[in-house]
Amino acid sequence: MTHMIKGANAPVPAVPLRVAVGRQSVPGAPTVSAAALLLDAAGTVRGGADIVFDERPAHPSGAVRLVGTGQGSGQLAEWLEVDLLRVEADVQRVLIVGSCAGGTFGQVRGLYAQVSTLDGSIVARFEVTDATAETAFVLGELYRRDGAWRFRAVGQGYADGLAGLTKDVGGAEAVTAVPPPAPVVPSVSPAAPSVSVPVPLAGVDKTSSGVVVPGAPSAPGPVPAGFVPAYAVGAPGVGASFEPSSWAAGFFAFEPLVYRGKGAKSVTVDLPFPPNGEPVILEARTEEYNFISVKIPGREDDVFLSDLPDHYGRTLMVPPRKGGPLTLKVRNSGAWQLTVLPLSAALPLDFGTIAGSGQEVFVRTGPAAELKVRAEDPHKGWFQMHYHWGDAPGDLRRPAKRLVYAWNGRRVREKAALPSGPLLVTIDKSRHRWELTLDPADPNEPPRGARKPWRR
Repeated sequence: MTHMIKGANAPVPAVPLRVAVGRQSVPGAPTVSAAALLLDAAGTVRGGADIVFDERPAHPSGAVRLVGTGQGSGQLAEWLEVDLLRVEADVQRVLIVGSCAGGTFGQVRGLYAQVSTLDGSIVARFEVTDATAETAFVLGELYRRDGAWRFRAVGQGYADGLAGLTKDVGGAEAVTAVPPPAPVVPSVSPAAPSVSVPVPLAGVDKTSSGVVVPGAPSAPGPVPAGFVPAYAVGAPGVGASFEPSSWAAGFFAFEPLVYRGKGAKSVTVDLPFPPNGEPVILEARTEEYNFISVKIPGREDDVFLSDLPDHYGRTLMVPPRKGGPLTLKVRNSGAWQLTVLPLSAALPLDFGTIAGSGQEVFVRTGPAAELKVRAEDPHKGWFQMHYHWGDAPGDLRRPAKRLVYAWNGRRVREKAALPSGPLLVTIDKSRHRWELTLDPADPNEPPRGARKPWRR
């Protein structure tokens, strides 16, 4: 990780990135929102569509979007996803911006921008230490240089908010697209404990981008307004113990692949899956209709055969035992997008509470714990959870134990014991909105043996 001073720059990989606009979590402090501005070679936006903020959460190209809020380790973060592979050729710079409501940035403690890859590896971090009366801040920028991408720590503030910033980089259309800053209400924020080096937050959204397939149909539109990302809502240590490089040793590694289409279509996942290899993650997103069917020909069970409560879901997909590429048959009445991801993209499951909806895949690396499951579905559908573990990646092809099973389950209230990790925890069947709380195991229960990292 590169900690930067104002004006410094560093290279970043030309891959999908997650960018956090973060600060310390202090009661009574002003609200901070994230935004991004896409600039051309002249340093201007081409129109209002090049401003990504709360009222317009995704760029038409799909290259930049807002993806959620995270909280943990005494910090808050607003997250952007920037897919550098999809940034249009005439866009030269992407400004990373924070805007403040109900106060000024002088009242915000620990303001920073952090750039990371999808596996959680942090590539750049810039901390602002000189904020005063500003209500908008250009924290940094991603920019092109000699055919590559770099990140520069900017740290430039604006007293007239995001509208003032857009006036500097755009025309009338851009300015009218952004509301003026909220009136500043004088307040005194409670003192927060000093933190010399904040604990970096891990990714908190329920989404991932991938490599764009040449010639693929256009992607579904922005994430619907009702989309609920899976994020930490009260965990004191979220992200602190998540180290993909350790628990994912020996896994089949590859860049994410994206496939898009409309209606019924077959796609070939052209990856050299190893024989008897571990499962991968299949992420589905729909635009108009929640229901989607994804099937591997010759298999009885579908990979996806369900409603996606927020047009979004992730599940485990088991490749052929003989290895090699596999075929997927997709059915949906509208536009859809599938992303194939390695197991290292599983969301970390740590002590505390996370919330989300539909099917999902987690990794647990810590000691034995108690899992509390709360879920609601007005349609009274299935809700099912398993965990997978073993001594080798191939052992993860089948679940080791079912944790929760509810048929006709409008309301789920369950507790389940989790052994020590590493293990995968999956929500296999769900149209529910759920909340998972992980607490330390009961000390009166007999200890369970720790698992070694999976090795091929």
